[in-house]
Amino acid sequence: MNHKKTIKSLFVGFVLAGFCFEASAQHITRNLYSDEAEIQASGSVTLADGFYVPQGKNLRVFTGYSFRECAAFLSTPSAEQNYVSTKVFKVAGVTEANLNAARSSCEVNQTIQYIDGLGRPLQTVTVQGSPSFKDVVQPFAYDAFGRENKKYLPYTAAGNTGTYRTDALAAQAGFYNNPVAGIPAIPGAAFAETKFEASPLNRVLEQGAPGAVWQPAGSRSAGSGRTMVSDYGANTAADGVKLWTVNAGSASAGVYQVGTLQKTISKDENWVSGKSGTVEEFKDLEGQVVLKRLWETESKSLSTYYVYDELGNLRYVLPPAVNEGTDKSTGVIGSFTENDAVFDQFIYGYHYDERKRLVEKKIPGKGWEFMVYNNRDQLVLSQDARQRNTNQWIYSKYDALGRVTSAGLYTDASSRTVLQTSLNGQTTLWENRPEGLDYSNVAFPQSATEQLTVNYYDNYGIPGIPNNQSSGYTSQLTGLLTASRVKVLGSSDELWTVNYYDKEARVLKVYKQHYKGGSLNASNYDEVENTYNFAGELTASTRNHYRLGGALTTIATRHEYDHMGRKKASFESINGAAELVLNKLDYNEVGQLMKKSLHSTDGTNFLQYSTYAYTPRGWLKSSTSDQFNLSLQYNEGADPQYNGNISAQQWGPGLGNAFNYSYDALNRLLSGIGSGPAAAGKSEALSYDVMGNITSLNRNGALGTYSYTGNRLNQVSGGLATGVYGYDENGNATTDGRNGVNIVYNKLNLPATVNKGGLSMAYIYDAAGTKLRKVSNGTSRDYIDGIEYNGADIDIIHTEEGVARRIGTDYSYEYNLTDHLGNVRYTFHKHPVTGALEGIQSDDYYPFGKRFADGGVNKYLYNGKELQDELGQLDYGARFYDPEIGRWNVVDPKAELMRRHSPYNYVFNNPMRFIDPDGMKPNDWIKWANEDGRKFITYDSGIKSVDEAKTKGYTNVEKVFESGIGNSTTTQEEFAFEKGGLFSVNGGDLQSVKSGSFRAENGFTIDGNLSYTQQAAAVFSGIGDFTGVGASGFAATGVGAPVGAVLGTVSSITGGVGTLLDLADDFFNSNTLTVEKFVTKSITTFVAPEALKKTGLSDTQTSIINMQIMGIDKTLDRGRDNLIGPYKPK
Repeated sequence: MNHKKTIKSLFVGFVLAGFCFEASAQHITRNLYSDEAEIQASGSVTLADGFYVPQGKNLRVFTGYSFRECAAFLSTPSAEQNYVSTKVFKVAGVTEANLNAARSSCEVNQTIQYIDGLGRPLQTVTVQGSPSFKDVVQPFAYDAFGRENKKYLPYTAAGNTGTYRTDALAAQAGFYNNPVAGIPAIPGAAFAETKFEASPLNRVLEQGAPGAVWQPAGSRSAGSGRTMVSDYGANTAADGVKLWTVNAGSASAGVYQVGTLQKTISKDENWVSGKSGTVEEFKDLEGQVVLKRLWETESKSLSTYYVYDELGNLRYVLPPAVNEGTDKSTGVIGSFTENDAVFDQFIYGYHYDERKRLVEKKIPGKGWEFMVYNNRDQLVLSQDARQRNTNQWIYSKYDALGRVTSAGLYTDASSRTVLQTSLNGQTTLWENRPEGLDYSNVAFPQSATEQLTVNYYDNYGIPGIPNNQSSGYTSQLTGLLTASRVKVLGSSDELWTVNYYDKEARVLKVYKQHYKGGSLNASNYDEVENTYNFAGELTASTRNHYRLGGALTTIATRHEYDHMGRKKASFESINGAAELVLNKLDYNEVGQLMKKSLHSTDGTNFLQYSTYAYTPRGWLKSSTSDQFNLSLQYNEGADPQYNGNISAQQWGPGLGNAFNYSYDALNRLLSGIGSGPAAAGKSEALSYDVMGNITSLNRNGALGTYSYTGNRLNQVSGGLATGVYGYDENGNATTDGRNGVNIVYNKLNLPATVNKGGLSMAYIYDAAGTKLRKVSNGTSRDYIDGIEYNGADIDIIHTEEGVARRIGTDYSYEYNLTDHLGNVRYTFHKHPVTGALEGIQSDDYYPFGKRFADGGVNKYLYNGKELQDELGQLDYGARFYDPEIGRWNVVDPKAELMRRHSPYNYVFNNPMRFIDPDGMKPNDWIKWANEDGRKFITYDSGIKSVDEAKTKGYTNVEKVFESGIGNSTTTQEEFAFEKGGLFSVNGGDLQSVKSGSFRAENGFTIDGNLSYTQQAAAVFSGIGDFTGVGASGFAATGVGAPVGAVLGTVSSITGGVGTLLDLADDFFNSNTLTVEKFVTKSITTFVAPEALKKTGLSDTQTSIINMQIMGIDKTLDRGRDNLIGPYKPK
């Protein structure tokens, strides 16, 4: 029986200073200030005599085009249904008295969730949520056992008042049978069906996806039954799972008894029969993964073992090279010691102290790394093998709240154990800084140090702070990073950054010194001023770029959003020139990007358009424009792929060029064969060892072979250029004999000097890992947060869509058309005389990134990364990639997250599907917000970057990540997200989002809904984003975290700190400040809110506060990341 009950409307308002949106008129006159943040008109704005803005208020007045549209907002929820209504107001002045006053769709967003008598969602309606102001309806359905056995894609319905649709399922089917423009037709299968086992466990046996091909069927064929299948059981004698026992500095193997392990077999959409392409996972009775076995063929497997000590600590990880004797000289081992060559080359090792703190770590191909802690379990010292040669350690100091105050180098020849004993006797554990003074320097170490970074919090009373402008901004600064200094490596220079905030802790202004000319000068700095609307969206940024002896350069950018917060357009002006439209974005009815228009000076006529189409799975199907056309095939072609691998791409005029791809059962690319005018005769064919190291690469018929010691490449010979490689203690390639290159690395394992024949190069970085300058045979290039100098003059300024290239005193805007990987395929600009589109450069690539032809003015090419012409390599930030041989030459800083893979392989050897955003790891999870502002964490294996997520239709995308931890502040449930779409709740067992719906406590749902705009693997309500862990105990900062954000807090146990540190990469930076709680298997911690939020600046401005965002963390990669891996088997 359905008992009607009353649920009050949930009133959600942004408590932010702002203004009510209004349509942009041609000419506006204002007599009085009405507390607005902006006044905009397409023609002119006149401020009459007497117009007055009170002190402390910020007003931006500008003229320009507007593409924002609003409609009268009407809402009449169905009174005969149970529902919860959530309104998000986007204007100031809302009170209970005027809660239901007439407003426009730009002033309020509303979501209505209709529920049945059991509290289950029946329908979610986003009122006027589509671009055409129609309601977006998300239906739900359940089987007789209350399980959501079908997950339906959302659709837009006639009407826009939020009423309950009694015919929702029929209407949804009709919507996808005969879709509107931009929506793929999905006749009869616009849902994902789940098959459950007939048991109280409700385990998923089969998981479908939208589209007839991916629905469960009695058999698997080219056109049906391509689901994900799971089988469950226990280990058998045929499995032969080894039982490893840890001894002193060694381990030996027995065999698990039959029936003592839980066994799960996973089969993806490509699987048809047998073992090939399946994944077996074995867990012990404590839930610890002891073996992951992947089957490449019916008889060839790749096994990764996880070895634990009797306290449950992960001690060793044995990747396939030591478990399979098929193509590695090591063969299968039954025991090893830490002195064996096989251990040094392949095995991950971990040592702990009596408090279960990770104190020593061994990554294959690298030397041992050491860690030393204070009595609060905070990491104070860390040392890698290269640092050990010079008796150097990375140190970090903290304040009483556990925030990092400084970090740098400490010189001491003592052993780790001696230093740990010394730290155990320390009683002064943190630094103090009274306002107006610097830090006290009372915590260890007090001497023999070289300071690399220092961070200031809570006030601007800082000795030596430059150009203090704090009087015009909020003084409510508790918990905020106010300033920092970062050292330029190889010099004594330090660069200041100062942040100024409003009372909502949003960055209003940033002052940052730069390093133009390779020297420090008070006249070299940038100032960025930001403007936000009431909803907290960044609407404008103005960057003033100052340099010694040069003219001021001003870059003004502006952003518009539609009524649901989807980005609508970006505008830019340099040095007061007439504002132009960089891009205008149009979306289809379910929120996917449908059309992008580039470059307009009048808001009507654009230089180029690109349109996008999608598959039923939401994968990009095509991108079409006058200058570059792209078509991607998945489950079509000679080697159809059903799991998201790309079987072929076609491009160019009439799609006349093509590459056809084939893969092995492990999803590694085996070949890419070209055809057509541009690609005929172009091909790559590859083979691999069990670690994913390339053993041969045949390019255009020229066969190159690779030889290795462990995972280190020794030599390339044959059809490719021949050469021998050498390495340092950290696994960095110091000699590339193929190119005659010798490289010396800096403290961050980044290239410092390069010598190649008569070529001499030097790179200058700051201690946060930001590239500041490159000098090549006396020719310099300066990199200043998106502004690049060639010698003394500005060469280019990066924009959202390409660059603005300086020509005399003016700038010419160049635009890039890219493919699904972000590879730049065509670059064009507006001809300065004719005004017509003129092509500048066209680029095509082999599968692993080598260009068909060299040359061209644009150096930002494959994956959008900068080509280092002198080396033929691409700079990804954390590492350089060599597309000639298809691998990195430096160990992956995140190698522990992908232990079955070689730490040198590129994107799992699947470069058509994955990208590596920064040279550290590919990504799977997407953090985004839907049209009504609710935040989601979604697993989508086809997305590897923010740009891809936006292109696919995710709105308000904040991050794309691999793993992380967070929770719902409403239900207080803890969620842990893992690579491959796995998640756990409240510390429970991992399960897959592909497995169907999971009902958490208090009604929150985690599922694998593969809809376009609501593909939520987990529904997070106000998940804490920019957060740090605050409490007594352990404190450490991870790569990607804000300076001083404390990510792990433990009193006496730090066994789970590796998991906690992933929060740095995965969950910081958002718009909501909440108190979060999360749990790992071994510890519980509380996350206290921090207030600094990354502001979403344009490309020319993002890095202005990048040093705060990345901050000390790149400096401390080897220290903080020492703690990441052991508790996250991959």
